[in-house]
Amino acid sequence: HPFIELGLADEYSARVEIEVDSPGPSHVIQSIPLRARCGTARVHAPKDLQHSDAEDSFSVTPDELSLRVGEEHAVAVTFKAQGSRKYRELLTILVLPSGPQYEVTLKGEVAPEDSGKPAIPSAALFGPGVASDVPPILSNKQFVAWGGVTLGRAQQKLVLRNNSSKMTQHLRLLIRGQDQDCFQLQSMFSPEELLTRHGELSIRPKEDVTVHLLFAPTRVACMLAKLEIKQSGVRPSQPGVKFTIPLSGYGGTSNVILEDQRKQGDGYVATITNIGVGRVSKVCLCVRNTGSRSAFIKAMAFFDMHTRSVMEPSVISLAPSQFVLKERTQEVQNICQSAGALLATVCLFCGDEVSRQQFRR
Repeated sequence: HPFIELGLADEYSARVEIEVDSPGPSHVIQSIPLRARCGTARVHAPKDLQHSDAEDSFSVTPDELSLRVGEEHAVAVTFKAQGSRKYRELLTILVLPSGPQYEVTLKGEVAPEDSGKPAIPSAALFGPGVASDVPPILSNKQFVAWGGVTLGRAQQKLVLRNNSSKMTQHLRLLIRGQDQDCFQLQSMFSPEELLTRHGELSIRPKEDVTVHLLFAPTRVACMLAKLEIKQSGVRPSQPGVKFTIPLSGYGGTSNVILEDQRKQGDGYVATITNIGVGRVSKVCLCVRNTGSRSAFIKAMAFFDMHTRSVMEPSVISLAPSQFVLKERTQEVQNICQSAGALLATVCLFCGDEVSRQQFRR
Protein backbone atom coordinates (compact mmCIF):
# COMPACT_ATOMS: atom_id res chain seq x y z
CA HIS A 1 0.00 0.00 0.00
CA PRO A 2 1.56 3.31 -0.95
CA PHE A 3 1.89 6.14 1.55
CA ILE A 4 -0.83 8.72 1.55
CA GLU A 5 -0.24 12.42 2.06
CA LEU A 6 0.65 12.89 5.72
CA GLY A 7 1.39 16.61 5.86
CA LEU A 8 4.48 18.35 7.22
CA ALA A 9 6.48 16.77 10.03
CA ASP A 10 7.08 18.58 13.33
CA GLU A 11 10.56 20.05 13.77
CA TYR A 12 12.27 20.07 17.18
CA SER A 13 15.56 21.56 18.29
CA ALA A 14 17.50 21.46 21.55
CA ARG A 15 21.07 21.15 22.81
CA VAL A 16 23.10 19.12 25.25
CA GLU A 17 25.31 21.22 27.50
CA ILE A 18 28.26 19.49 29.19
CA GLU A 19 29.50 20.82 32.53
CA VAL A 20 32.04 19.58 35.05
CA ASP A 21 30.30 17.84 37.97
CA SER A 22 31.89 19.62 40.92
CA PRO A 23 30.63 21.19 44.15
CA GLY A 24 31.76 24.71 43.15
CA PRO A 25 30.67 27.03 40.34
CA SER A 26 30.69 25.44 36.91
CA HIS A 27 30.50 26.51 33.29
CA VAL A 28 29.54 24.92 30.00
CA ILE A 29 32.60 23.33 28.39
CA GLN A 30 30.79 22.08 25.28
CA SER A 31 27.36 22.49 23.71
CA ILE A 32 25.98 19.92 21.26
CA PRO A 33 22.99 20.98 19.11
CA LEU A 34 20.16 18.47 18.60
CA ARG A 35 17.57 18.38 15.84
CA ALA A 36 14.70 15.95 15.28
CA ARG A 37 11.75 15.53 12.96
CA CYS A 38 8.55 13.90 14.14
CA GLY A 39 5.97 12.61 11.68
CA THR A 40 3.44 9.85 11.10
CA ALA A 41 4.22 6.53 9.40
CA ARG A 42 2.23 3.43 8.42
CA VAL A 43 1.16 0.99 11.12
CA HIS A 44 1.69 -2.66 10.20
CA ALA A 45 0.68 -5.82 12.08
CA PRO A 46 2.78 -8.71 10.69
CA LYS A 47 0.73 -11.72 9.61
CA ASP A 48 3.16 -14.22 11.08
CA LEU A 49 2.36 -12.97 14.59
CA GLN A 50 -1.40 -13.39 14.11
CA HIS A 51 -1.50 -17.21 13.95
CA SER A 52 -1.37 -19.96 16.56
CA ASP A 53 0.69 -23.12 16.36
CA ALA A 54 -2.16 -25.40 15.23
CA GLU A 55 -4.60 -23.30 13.23
CA ASP A 56 -5.56 -19.76 12.38
CA SER A 57 -7.29 -18.72 15.60
CA PHE A 58 -6.94 -14.95 15.28
CA SER A 59 -6.90 -12.70 12.24
CA VAL A 60 -6.71 -8.94 11.87
CA THR A 61 -8.36 -6.79 9.22
CA PRO A 62 -6.80 -4.69 7.82
CA ASP A 63 -3.24 -5.87 8.41
CA GLU A 64 -1.73 -2.67 6.99
CA LEU A 65 -3.05 0.90 6.96
CA SER A 66 -2.01 4.54 6.77
CA LEU A 67 -3.16 7.24 9.18
CA ARG A 68 -3.24 10.97 8.63
CA VAL A 69 -2.38 13.36 11.44
CA GLY A 70 -4.99 12.92 14.16
CA GLU A 71 -6.89 10.24 12.20
CA GLU A 72 -8.38 7.12 13.84
CA HIS A 73 -9.20 3.81 12.16
CA ALA A 74 -11.05 0.74 13.43
CA VAL A 75 -9.29 -2.62 13.34
CA ALA A 76 -11.32 -5.88 13.43
CA VAL A 77 -9.82 -8.80 15.37
CA THR A 78 -11.59 -12.11 14.55
CA PHE A 79 -11.42 -15.20 16.76
CA LYS A 80 -12.28 -18.62 15.29
CA ALA A 81 -11.91 -21.54 17.71
CA GLN A 82 -11.82 -25.22 16.71
CA GLY A 83 -12.00 -26.76 20.17
CA SER A 84 -12.66 -26.03 23.83
CA ARG A 85 -9.13 -25.09 24.86
CA LYS A 86 -7.95 -21.58 25.62
CA TYR A 87 -6.18 -19.54 22.94
CA ARG A 88 -3.59 -16.84 23.53
CA GLU A 89 -1.65 -14.85 20.92
CA LEU A 90 0.36 -11.64 20.74
CA LEU A 91 -0.58 -8.96 18.23
CA THR A 92 2.37 -6.70 17.39
CA ILE A 93 1.81 -3.27 15.85
CA LEU A 94 4.84 -1.65 14.24
CA VAL A 95 5.09 1.99 13.23
CA LEU A 96 7.24 2.05 10.12
CA PRO A 97 9.96 2.71 9.26
CA SER A 98 11.69 2.94 12.66
CA GLY A 99 9.15 2.22 15.41
CA PRO A 100 7.86 2.37 18.08
CA GLN A 101 6.36 -1.08 18.64
CA TYR A 102 3.14 -1.86 20.51
CA GLU A 103 2.04 -5.27 21.75
CA VAL A 104 -1.57 -6.35 22.42
CA THR A 105 -2.35 -9.71 24.05
CA LEU A 106 -5.25 -11.58 22.41
CA LYS A 107 -7.11 -14.19 24.48
CA GLY A 108 -9.89 -16.50 23.36
CA GLU A 109 -11.83 -19.19 25.23
CA VAL A 110 -14.80 -21.36 24.26
CA ALA A 111 -17.18 -22.24 27.08
CA PRO A 112 -18.93 -25.66 27.11
CA GLU A 113 -22.48 -25.53 25.85
CA ASP A 114 -23.87 -26.85 29.13
CA SER A 115 -21.98 -24.45 31.36
CA GLY A 116 -24.77 -21.95 31.39
CA LYS A 117 -22.44 -19.23 30.25
CA PRO A 118 -23.14 -17.32 27.05
CA ALA A 119 -20.96 -18.35 24.14
CA ILE A 120 -18.04 -16.09 23.31
CA PRO A 121 -18.66 -14.21 20.07
CA SER A 122 -16.65 -15.46 17.11
CA ALA A 123 -15.51 -11.97 16.25
CA ALA A 124 -14.87 -8.78 18.24
CA LEU A 125 -14.30 -5.28 16.95
CA PHE A 126 -11.72 -3.08 18.69
CA GLY A 127 -12.34 0.45 17.49
CA PRO A 128 -10.60 3.71 18.31
CA GLY A 129 -12.60 4.13 21.51
CA VAL A 130 -10.54 1.55 23.38
CA ALA A 131 -7.32 3.53 23.06
CA SER A 132 -8.82 7.00 23.26
CA ASP A 133 -10.64 6.24 26.55
CA VAL A 134 -7.28 6.13 28.37
CA PRO A 135 -5.39 9.33 27.54
CA PRO A 136 -1.63 9.05 27.92
CA ILE A 137 0.29 10.61 30.77
CA LEU A 138 3.43 12.41 29.61
CA SER A 139 6.63 12.96 31.61
CA ASN A 140 9.55 15.30 30.98
CA LYS A 141 12.03 12.62 32.12
CA GLN A 142 12.42 8.93 31.31
CA PHE A 143 14.65 8.43 34.33
CA VAL A 144 15.92 10.53 37.25
CA ALA A 145 19.61 10.27 38.22
CA TRP A 146 21.60 12.09 40.86
CA GLY A 147 25.39 12.42 40.70
CA GLY A 148 27.41 12.39 43.87
CA VAL A 149 25.31 13.79 46.71
CA THR A 150 26.68 14.71 50.12
CA LEU A 151 25.34 12.36 52.76
CA GLY A 152 22.15 14.26 53.42
CA ARG A 153 19.78 14.98 50.56
CA ALA A 154 19.27 16.65 47.21
CA GLN A 155 16.09 17.48 45.29
CA GLN A 156 15.05 17.05 41.67
CA LYS A 157 11.83 17.91 39.87
CA LEU A 158 9.74 15.70 37.60
CA VAL A 159 6.91 17.17 35.50
CA LEU A 160 3.86 15.08 34.59
CA ARG A 161 1.36 16.22 31.96
CA ASN A 162 -2.22 15.10 31.38
CA ASN A 163 -2.35 14.84 27.60
CA SER A 164 -6.13 14.54 27.56
CA SER A 165 -8.21 17.52 26.50
CA LYS A 166 -11.35 16.43 28.38
CA MET A 167 -10.63 14.00 31.23
CA THR A 168 -9.07 14.63 34.66
CA GLN A 169 -6.50 11.96 35.51
CA HIS A 170 -6.17 10.50 39.00
CA LEU A 171 -2.72 9.07 39.67
CA ARG A 172 -1.10 7.10 42.47
CA LEU A 173 2.65 7.46 43.00
CA LEU A 174 4.77 4.90 44.83
CA ILE A 175 8.54 4.54 45.29
CA ARG A 176 9.70 0.91 45.35
CA GLY A 177 12.99 -0.94 45.04
CA GLN A 178 16.05 -2.16 46.90
CA ASP A 179 16.99 1.32 48.20
CA GLN A 180 13.49 2.79 48.41
CA ASP A 181 14.16 4.33 51.83
CA CYS A 182 16.71 6.72 50.29
CA PHE A 183 14.22 8.23 47.81
CA GLN A 184 11.19 10.23 48.91
CA LEU A 185 8.34 12.34 47.57
CA GLN A 186 7.75 15.82 48.95
CA SER A 187 4.13 16.72 49.53
CA MET A 188 2.80 19.34 47.12
CA PHE A 189 -0.22 20.20 49.25
CA SER A 190 1.33 20.91 52.64
CA PRO A 191 3.10 24.18 53.55
CA GLU A 192 5.45 22.06 55.65
CA GLU A 193 8.03 19.74 54.17
CA LEU A 194 6.17 16.44 54.46
CA LEU A 195 8.13 13.48 53.05
CA THR A 196 6.58 10.17 52.01
CA ARG A 197 7.12 7.18 49.72
CA HIS A 198 3.64 7.29 48.20
CA GLY A 199 1.06 9.87 47.23
CA GLU A 200 -1.94 10.65 45.06
CA LEU A 201 -2.67 13.54 42.75
CA SER A 202 -5.20 14.68 40.16
CA ILE A 203 -4.24 16.41 36.93
CA ARG A 204 -6.78 18.44 34.99
CA PRO A 205 -6.87 18.28 31.18
CA LYS A 206 -3.71 19.66 29.55
CA GLU A 207 -2.33 20.56 33.00
CA ASP A 208 1.30 20.12 34.15
CA VAL A 209 2.07 19.04 37.72
CA THR A 210 5.56 19.14 39.25
CA VAL A 211 6.59 16.22 41.45
CA HIS A 212 9.43 16.93 43.89
CA LEU A 213 11.75 13.97 44.44
CA LEU A 214 14.31 13.87 47.25
CA PHE A 215 17.40 11.68 47.33
CA ALA A 216 18.77 11.21 50.83
CA PRO A 217 21.78 8.85 50.67
CA THR A 218 22.80 7.13 53.89
CA ARG A 219 26.11 5.64 52.72
CA VAL A 220 28.81 6.02 50.11
CA ALA A 221 27.38 3.70 47.46
CA CYS A 222 25.15 3.56 44.38
CA MET A 223 21.43 3.33 45.22
CA LEU A 224 18.56 2.28 42.99
CA ALA A 225 14.78 2.45 43.13
CA LYS A 226 11.83 3.25 40.84
CA LEU A 227 8.87 5.57 40.85
CA GLU A 228 5.65 3.75 39.92
CA ILE A 229 2.86 5.86 38.49
CA LYS A 230 -0.54 4.17 38.26
CA GLN A 231 -3.61 5.60 36.60
CA SER A 232 -7.06 4.74 37.91
CA GLY A 233 -9.10 2.84 35.35
CA VAL A 234 -11.90 4.68 33.57
CA ARG A 235 -14.17 1.72 34.37
CA PRO A 236 -13.80 -1.45 36.50
CA SER A 237 -13.39 -3.73 33.48
CA GLN A 238 -10.57 -1.64 32.03
CA PRO A 239 -7.38 -1.22 34.08
CA GLY A 240 -5.52 2.06 34.06
CA VAL A 241 -2.11 2.82 32.64
CA LYS A 242 0.98 2.01 34.73
CA PHE A 243 4.55 3.03 34.01
CA THR A 244 7.77 3.36 35.98
CA ILE A 245 10.59 5.89 36.09
CA PRO A 246 13.96 4.49 37.30
CA LEU A 247 15.69 6.40 40.10
CA SER A 248 19.41 6.22 40.80
CA GLY A 249 21.92 8.14 42.85
CA TYR A 250 25.29 7.88 44.53
CA GLY A 251 25.96 8.88 48.11
CA GLY A 252 29.00 10.97 48.90
CA THR A 253 30.99 13.60 46.98
CA SER A 254 34.57 14.51 46.31
CA ASN A 255 35.97 17.79 47.67
CA VAL A 256 39.27 19.01 46.25
CA ILE A 257 41.33 21.73 47.96
CA LEU A 258 44.84 23.19 47.66
CA GLU A 259 46.86 23.11 50.86
CA ASP A 260 49.25 25.83 52.10
CA GLN A 261 48.42 28.26 49.31
CA ARG A 262 47.34 31.87 49.67
CA LYS A 263 43.65 32.36 48.85
CA GLN A 264 42.73 35.36 46.70
CA GLY A 265 39.16 35.93 45.57
CA ASP A 266 37.81 32.68 44.11
CA GLY A 267 41.27 31.19 43.52
CA TYR A 268 44.76 30.70 44.88
CA VAL A 269 48.08 32.48 44.25
CA ALA A 270 51.35 30.52 43.97
CA THR A 271 54.67 32.33 43.56
CA ILE A 272 57.47 30.86 41.45
CA THR A 273 60.88 32.00 42.77
CA ASN A 274 64.49 31.87 41.54
CA ILE A 275 63.62 32.73 37.95
CA GLY A 276 66.72 33.27 35.84
CA VAL A 277 68.11 32.95 32.33
CA GLY A 278 68.67 29.34 31.35
CA ARG A 279 67.05 28.08 34.50
CA VAL A 280 63.82 26.12 34.96
CA SER A 281 61.87 27.22 38.02
CA LYS A 282 59.42 24.97 39.80
CA VAL A 283 56.65 25.24 42.35
CA CYS A 284 54.84 22.30 43.98
CA LEU A 285 51.14 22.31 44.81
CA CYS A 286 49.61 19.88 47.27
CA VAL A 287 46.14 18.83 46.07
CA ARG A 288 44.00 17.06 48.68
CA ASN A 289 40.65 15.31 48.38
CA THR A 290 38.79 15.70 51.66
CA GLY A 291 35.58 14.13 50.32
CA SER A 292 34.25 10.58 50.41
CA ARG A 293 34.54 9.75 46.68
CA SER A 294 37.40 9.66 44.20
CA ALA A 295 37.93 12.79 42.09
CA PHE A 296 39.28 13.15 38.58
CA ILE A 297 41.52 16.19 38.11
CA LYS A 298 42.88 17.72 34.92
CA ALA A 299 45.32 20.65 35.08
CA MET A 300 45.70 23.21 32.27
CA ALA A 301 47.72 26.43 32.00
CA PHE A 302 46.24 29.48 30.22
CA PHE A 303 47.96 32.75 29.37
CA ASP A 304 44.54 34.33 28.73
CA MET A 305 41.62 33.03 30.78
CA HIS A 306 38.99 35.09 28.92
CA THR A 307 39.79 33.55 25.52
CA ARG A 308 40.85 30.18 26.99
CA SER A 309 44.20 30.45 25.22
CA VAL A 310 46.39 27.57 26.33
CA MET A 311 50.03 28.14 27.31
CA GLU A 312 52.58 26.18 25.29
CA PRO A 313 54.06 23.17 27.19
CA SER A 314 57.56 24.45 26.37
CA VAL A 315 56.85 27.51 28.52
CA ILE A 316 54.97 25.97 31.44
CA SER A 317 54.69 22.23 32.05
CA LEU A 318 52.43 20.48 34.55
CA ALA A 319 53.19 17.08 36.03
CA PRO A 320 50.99 15.17 36.35
CA SER A 321 48.60 16.96 34.00
CA GLN A 322 45.70 14.68 34.91
CA PHE A 323 45.19 12.11 37.65
CA VAL A 324 42.67 10.33 39.87
CA LEU A 325 42.73 11.42 43.50
CA LYS A 326 41.13 8.89 45.84
CA GLU A 327 39.09 9.94 48.82
CA ARG A 328 41.04 11.41 51.74
CA THR A 329 44.38 11.33 49.89
CA GLN A 330 46.70 13.96 48.43
CA GLU A 331 48.85 14.45 45.33
CA VAL A 332 51.78 16.80 44.72
CA GLN A 333 51.71 18.60 41.38
CA ASN A 334 54.82 20.20 39.91
CA ILE A 335 54.58 23.40 37.84
CA CYS A 336 57.75 24.22 35.90
CA GLN A 337 58.28 27.62 34.23
CA SER A 338 61.03 28.60 31.80
CA ALA A 339 62.87 31.88 32.37
CA GLY A 340 61.33 34.99 30.84
CA ALA A 341 57.87 33.47 30.37
CA LEU A 342 54.71 35.45 30.93
CA LEU A 343 52.60 34.81 34.00
CA ALA A 344 49.93 32.18 33.50
CA THR A 345 46.77 30.92 35.17
CA VAL A 346 46.75 27.23 36.06
CA CYS A 347 43.25 25.72 36.29
CA LEU A 348 42.48 22.46 38.03
CA PHE A 349 39.28 21.02 36.57
CA CYS A 350 37.79 18.68 39.16
CA GLY A 351 35.04 16.14 38.55
CA ASP A 352 33.65 12.99 40.06
CA GLU A 353 35.63 9.88 39.07
CA VAL A 354 32.78 7.42 39.68
CA SER A 355 30.46 9.39 37.40
CA ARG A 356 33.19 9.68 34.75
CA GLN A 357 33.69 5.91 34.68
CA GLN A 358 29.94 5.31 34.44
CA PHE A 359 29.71 7.79 31.56
CA ARG A 360 32.60 6.10 29.73
CA ARG A 361 30.81 2.75 29.94
